[in-house]
Amino acid sequence: MVKKVYHLSGFDCPNCANKTEVFLNKQEGIEKAHIDFSTNKMFITFTNDAFSIEKLLGLIAKVESNTLSLKESDNKAPENNIKLFTGYMLYTLLRVIFATIIFVVNMFVINSIDTTGWIRFSLYIVATALLLYDVSWRVLVHIKNRQNIIDHNLLITIAVLGAIALSVIYMVEAYQMVPTDTHHIDKGVDFLMEGMMIVGFFQIGLIIEKFATNRSKLAVMNAIQLRVEYANILDGDQVYKVNPEELEIGNIVVISAGEMIPVDGEIIEGSGYINKSSLTGEFVPVLGDVDHKEVFAGCLLEAGFIKVKVTRRYEDSAVSKIIKLISYSGENKSKADEFIAKFARWYTPIIVLLSIVVFLLGSLITGEWRTYFVSGLMILVTGCPCAIVISVPLAYFAAIGLASKRGIVIKGTNYLDEINQIGKVVTDKTGTLTHGIFSIQKIVPAEGVNGKALMDALYAVESLSTHPIAKAICHDVDVKAIAAKQIDFKEIAGSGVTTIYEGKRIFAGKATFMKETGVEVNPTNEQGVIVHCQIDGKYLGYIVLDDKIKDDSYDMVKLLHKEKMQVILLTGDRRENALALQKELGIDRVYSELTPDNKIEILEREMGDTKKNVAFVGDGINDAPSIMRSDVGYAMGAIGSDIAVENSDIVIMNDNPAKVYESVKIARIARHTAIFNIIFALLVKLIVFILVVIPGVNLPMEVPIIADTGLTVVLVINSLLILYRSIGKQK
Repeated sequence: MVKKVYHLSGFDCPNCANKTEVFLNKQEGIEKAHIDFSTNKMFITFTNDAFSIEKLLGLIAKVESNTLSLKESDNKAPENNIKLFTGYMLYTLLRVIFATIIFVVNMFVINSIDTTGWIRFSLYIVATALLLYDVSWRVLVHIKNRQNIIDHNLLITIAVLGAIALSVIYMVEAYQMVPTDTHHIDKGVDFLMEGMMIVGFFQIGLIIEKFATNRSKLAVMNAIQLRVEYANILDGDQVYKVNPEELEIGNIVVISAGEMIPVDGEIIEGSGYINKSSLTGEFVPVLGDVDHKEVFAGCLLEAGFIKVKVTRRYEDSAVSKIIKLISYSGENKSKADEFIAKFARWYTPIIVLLSIVVFLLGSLITGEWRTYFVSGLMILVTGCPCAIVISVPLAYFAAIGLASKRGIVIKGTNYLDEINQIGKVVTDKTGTLTHGIFSIQKIVPAEGVNGKALMDALYAVESLSTHPIAKAICHDVDVKAIAAKQIDFKEIAGSGVTTIYEGKRIFAGKATFMKETGVEVNPTNEQGVIVHCQIDGKYLGYIVLDDKIKDDSYDMVKLLHKEKMQVILLTGDRRENALALQKELGIDRVYSELTPDNKIEILEREMGDTKKNVAFVGDGINDAPSIMRSDVGYAMGAIGSDIAVENSDIVIMNDNPAKVYESVKIARIARHTAIFNIIFALLVKLIVFILVVIPGVNLPMEVPIIADTGLTVVLVINSLLILYRSIGKQK
């Protein structure tokens, strides 16, 4: 199979995009197709070779009459070439202005002198034809291709042609009367004027709707726009501007205050304050210098001057992977998106049927066929589904944008649904709830052993390990020479490490690990992480390390409890430490002294005990199996980790556990906005439907038009406002 991503633009509304998507999914050679109207992206999985651009455009032309722009996406960044006001929108606006001039001239100039009505009739016909021709042309194309026939274009075309037909009937009847009935003439002209107003307001609504939609797309794109446009490469004594993609590992780039860091690298000279908010959502600048040398593309150097050595090519950088994740986030549909796609396919035909039923029943019961003919036309105008099919998917994508602004990368809108179903949050301890930065608090050598001998053995056995505890033990010692002498180093996950150093087998780790190696140790009530050590069966003693709880861990537990979620701790640490953390944070349950396999078993047990989703929060590397096994996997502090990005569903770019709550809050906002948009739209349309069919209520045609295009604009803006929502801590 071949998977391709395309930039596709030119659809009038998401209903057109949905119908095109359905058509493409029926084509031989296409395994799966999805069009994301919010981001102008099309995702296609081909069963064999990918189709050419020309073939794809030919297929799309069978269901879509608009001229579309299609090109293969480079995946470097979300496409951001959206124009607020296009040439076609300007052309449509000029047509509306022309029709408005005719309306004014007819009403205030010709009306008093045109007793026959034919001048006004002719001018309105010209204006109506000018406004209607592109709408009806799309209908004809759809009929010719036998695809996508029943849509909003058909509804408006029927409504306008119905108004024209009624106008002609009144005009003909007027001239059959003796003397000619001027009231009938005025009635005929008025119906034609209303037909012109239907399509005129429809076109105005489309302009406003497209403007609001484009504004929304731009706002979302700007929220996730992390791409750096240029880099200043140092070549000898000269500095040149190049594209970040041109940089190679080992190149030196210079960054001045106010410039974006173009690639991942290390500071080799200078210092400055770096704003990482574009990646992590944290707005407090941090110091960057040769001692704090790691920097990432997409961050802003607020003050200072630095030289950076490139350590990863741009396409392998953290920001490039994040951009790709966000670009692909529309590939996986939310449940609301799927509902809307099905809803649109059934809703429009039902509206056409409803208008026919109202016309026929009203005519048969009352005999007032003309009144109920107009009622049927109003139902057609009111019934356009654009308000729902545009605003609901946009709400979910805006939520993705809001999350990215706050340093949370959600891989797809479908995961917002999964977050909303979370009932339990299972979390690791070290590096998740605690800082993961250990410090040695106490050295306790065994009887007859001095502290130096114990520490020398620990330096030797821990020198090759990358575990946070090993890093803490070796923090103040240069262990490169020691590491070079090791033989047969092994790390037993969740237990300890072993190596052969200078001909002696050394073990370090938990008390249970010591027992497995043939050494019994006395239990201790020390608070903290205990690391025991033995050489060739001789027990050397233990050290005590301490790890501080993150302030944000208190917020995470408290806020998740407010959302009626349980918080469960899984840790390889001793039970005493786990219980102390439980008491301090108010965690619901703890499981301690676990191996990675034990964590999977307990996670599956917790998942089996509830119908709701179970999330797992870890570092994305050591906890990869648990993150992948859970219903929703969170990777913490994943700014520079390829493995974390790959393994998880949600990537938290810094090490703030309270971001888990923020993701829940954002998912809630997206769901509530989508539900509100659906209910409000259907309620408004239902009220108009009722008013239309109630005898004696003379509803002006402007009301159904507002119930369509005006409502669309309001709900699009409501979805867009998600981007500007505050996700503060709730006390």
